[in-house]
Amino acid sequence: MVQAATSVERDLLELFRRQVPASMVGNVGVGSVTAVVLWLSGIRDGVPLWFGTVLALVALRTWHARGMTERIARADAAGLRRLRLEITGLMSATALTWGLMPWLSYHGESPLLDFFSITMLVGMTAGAVQSAAAVPLALRSYIVLGFSPFVVKSVFIGGTVYLAGGLLIIFTMLIWLSYARSAFRIVHRTLTATRENEALAEALRQERDAVRNAMRAKDLFLAGVSHDLRQPVHAIALYLHVLRSLRQDELSPEAVDRAASPIETACRTMSTQLGRLLELSRLEAGEARVHRSAMPATQLLDALRATFAPQAESKGLDLRFSAPPDVWLDTDPRLLQSMADNLVSNALRYTQAGGVLVSLRRWQGRWRLAVQDTGPGFDEALLPEMCTPYRRFDDRQRDTQDAGQGLGLALVARQAQLLGHALVVRSRPGRGSSFSLLIPAAVEGGAAPASR
Repeated sequence: MVQAATSVERDLLELFRRQVPASMVGNVGVGSVTAVVLWLSGIRDGVPLWFGTVLALVALRTWHARGMTERIARADAAGLRRLRLEITGLMSATALTWGLMPWLSYHGESPLLDFFSITMLVGMTAGAVQSAAAVPLALRSYIVLGFSPFVVKSVFIGGTVYLAGGLLIIFTMLIWLSYARSAFRIVHRTLTATRENEALAEALRQERDAVRNAMRAKDLFLAGVSHDLRQPVHAIALYLHVLRSLRQDELSPEAVDRAASPIETACRTMSTQLGRLLELSRLEAGEARVHRSAMPATQLLDALRATFAPQAESKGLDLRFSAPPDVWLDTDPRLLQSMADNLVSNALRYTQAGGVLVSLRRWQGRWRLAVQDTGPGFDEALLPEMCTPYRRFDDRQRDTQDAGQGLGLALVARQAQLLGHALVVRSRPGRGSSFSLLIPAAVEGGAAPASR
C-alpha cells in the first residue's frame, strides 16, 4: 500500500514536470504582453524590474525542472516531500510576482487598464490550475498569493466600486481553490487507477507465466515418469519373451533364474519409482504427516552401509562413514532414512572415481549429516532446477537401471522442509558436492532436550 502511494506521488510530480515547459512559455508570453501594455500606457516605473523578475523566475524554474525526473526516480518519501516544498516555493514566488502587478497598473484611474490587469491575473491563475493541479499545496499557494495583493490594493483604493471588486476577487479566488481541489482529485484518482491497472496486469502476467511454468513442469514430470516406468516394463516384457521362448530341454533352474533375475530387478525398480511418486504426491498435496521420535544415528548409518556398500564396491568407489558414538537425532526416522538414501544414491550415481563420505558432526547445537562425494560437481545456481522433479544437472547421465531418477533430490528438498531440517548444498564444477541436513539433537530414547 505504501509503495503504491509513493508510486502515485512520483507520477504526480512527473506530471507537474511535464507541464513546466508550456507554463514557462505562457509566463514569458503573457509577461511580455503585460510589460508592453504597461509601458505604452505610460507606466514606466518598476516595469523593467517586474518583467526582469518574471524572466528570472522562468529561468530558475526551467533549471529546476531539468533534473527533476532523476530526482523523482531516486527520491524516497522524504525526498518527494522536499521536492514538493521546492515546487511550492517557486510557485509562490511566481504568484507574488504576478500579484504585485496591481501596484504598478491597478490605480482606479483607468478602468480599461484595471480590467486588463485583472484579466491577466485571472488568465495566469487559470493556466496555473491546469499545469499545477498535481501539486495541490503549490497551487493553493499560487492562488492565494496571486490574488491577495489585488484584494489589498482594492481596499487601499477604496470606494464602492473597488471594494465590490475586491469582494469579487475574493469570490473568484475561492472558486479557483475549489476547482483546484477537484482537479487534483481527478488527477490523483486517474493516476491511482492507472497504477492499480498496471499492478493488476502485472499480477495477471505473473499468474499466466506461473500457469505456463506449471504446465511445462507437469509435462516434464509426466514425460520423466513415463520414461522411467517404460524402461522396467520393457525389460519385463523382454525377459518374459525369453522365458516363453525356452524349449522344454532348456528349462533348467539356472536358465530360469537368469531370465527371472532381471524381471525381479525391473519389478523392484517400478516399486521404488512408484513409492517415490506416491511420497512426492503426498508431500505436494500436504497429506504427509511427521512422526518425530529419538533415532539412534547408528540405525541410520548401518542401514545406509547395508544398502549401498555393494553398489559402491561394484563401481570401485570408497564408501566411508564417520560419526561419534551414542548420537541421537530428533527426527522422523522414516523420512530421514528416505532423505539419506536419496542423497547417498545420487552421490554414488554421479561419482565415477574416488568415493563418498557420510559424516555426522556437531554444528551450532545441532547434528550435521553430510554426504560428500568426489563427483563432477555442479553450479550452485542450478540447485532450484535440481530440486524440481525430473530436472537433473546432466540428463545425459541418466541410468535407466536406477529407479526414480529426477525424483530423489526433489523428495529430499520437500521432506527437509516438512521436517524443518535445513538442507545445505555446497558444490563446485569439477570439485565434487556436499549435501548436508541440519538435525536437532535428542536425548537417548527420548525427545529433544529443552532449549535454553
